[in-house]
Amino acid sequence: KKADFLGIDYREYISPASGVKEVRWLGTPKLFKDLPVLGDKPGVVLTRPKAYYVPATKPEVIARLKLHGIQLETLKEARTVNVAMYRLSGVKAATESFEGHYALTAGGAQAESHRETFPAGSVRVSTDQPLGDLAVVMLEPASRDSLFAWGFFNEILQRTEYIEGYAVAPMAEKMLADDPKLKAEFEALLAVDAKFAADPTARLQWFYARSKFYDERYLLYPVGIER
Repeated sequence: KKADFLGIDYREYISPASGVKEVRWLGTPKLFKDLPVLGDKPGVVLTRPKAYYVPATKPEVIARLKLHGIQLETLKEARTVNVAMYRLSGVKAATESFEGHYALTAGGAQAESHRETFPAGSVRVSTDQPLGDLAVVMLEPASRDSLFAWGFFNEILQRTEYIEGYAVAPMAEKMLADDPKLKAEFEALLAVDAKFAADPTARLQWFYARSKFYDERYLLYPVGIER
């Protein structure tokens, strides 16, 4: 496949500094005819949503979207909507800094259905706009160039609630006594996972995750997705 490309004119010359051929850009427009179009396999394939909801609690994210010229609908009052939200897993930080940031990647993103209330000042970002593709790139956490990858959502990586063993153990014992189904599930896990069975913290964490006290916002990407 070939296409015309409007670029900048240049000349090649032998540089006395490098001793090899270099490029000198002339600063004048030039139409390059029939250039080969070279593509690559996509790293991520996503279903394009109708819109994203960014909460008012992320003003720095909203500011970056505005700075890029993306059209936003600012909510004048709170709006409750049915959206999908990603629960991330396997989040890792790069081992080397790039432009002052340690880029983040998520090994997985499981979509969950939520009925979420976005307060006044939140924004709805439609993808049906000239910069809709850019909005997807910036707001999908799987994108290497997303605002998540650039560290704008680091607060979701920290569990903001936890529970001590002396508190969760009695609660877990009551859960076992009150819920035969949960008791059977726990005993089955003990039987097949020796590492789990030998780890007191993991055992108590299992109960905590099934209690009403569990931090439901942990690893939950706070941007709502309208399908």
